[in-house]
Amino acid sequence: MYEALIKPAVKDLYHFILDTLFPIYCLICEKEDIKFICDVCKNKLTKLEHQHCIVCKKPSPGGLTHPICKTPHMPEGLISIFNYHDKKVADILIKGKYKFLPEVYEVLGKMIVDDIKNKFPDVLHGITYDQEVMVIPLPLHKRRLRWRGFNQSEVLAKTVSDVLLIPYDDLLIRGKPTKTQKDLKKEQRIKNVKDAFKIKFPPKIGGVAGQESGQGGITIKDKNVILIDDVVTTGSTLLEAAKVLKRSGAKEVWCLTVARD
Repeated sequence: MYEALIKPAVKDLYHFILDTLFPIYCLICEKEDIKFICDVCKNKLTKLEHQHCIVCKKPSPGGLTHPICKTPHMPEGLISIFNYHDKKVADILIKGKYKFLPEVYEVLGKMIVDDIKNKFPDVLHGITYDQEVMVIPLPLHKRRLRWRGFNQSEVLAKTVSDVLLIPYDDLLIRGKPTKTQKDLKKEQRIKNVKDAFKIKFPPKIGGVAGQESGQGGITIKDKNVILIDDVVTTGSTLLEAAKVLKRSGAKEVWCLTVARD
């Protein structure tokens, strides 16, 4: 009984001390607030007017991959919410990542879910209707994860999972270190991420891939996957990750990012 009363009080005291010593400021207007993106600035972020095919980059309703661009291992589509060319959007994502503020991505995760519900309800319904669905983040290599302390895509994915009540898992891992994609040309990006991903727990049921994992019975066979990252530029990384998921048995893979460059 006492433990149930003391724990919340200690937690409140902890947050009070943190907020007093390290007050939260909006990353855009820099005014003190209870969130890293205040309500005023949140409404000033530039949203994308159109979605594009992840393969050919041409406009596509709802971000669907064009039939002519589709292969068995391509994702079904890509939805991005904000325009990365808006300096405010870029600043939020960069500061959240390099000032080590995972809470920023919790806010962004809730924002992108709200936008999908409002603008793409049919897509969301199509992904989740009468299907087993799993939310998976684009993974960081363990070296970069140790340095940063968190994976922004993981924070986004867990938030989306919590809000939409869809199971989360980190089945996908980055098996080799890769260079930062933004510093590379298109051809270099493709080569950089080639064979970079693999399934964390190799499926093992009679040697048949994609049926059941080797830990906890987790499987992606015949499931729809929502693959999450913070920013997409050429889409090379998401395409490579989607290919691994499809080859491991995923029925559909939908990519979701906060912003598009």
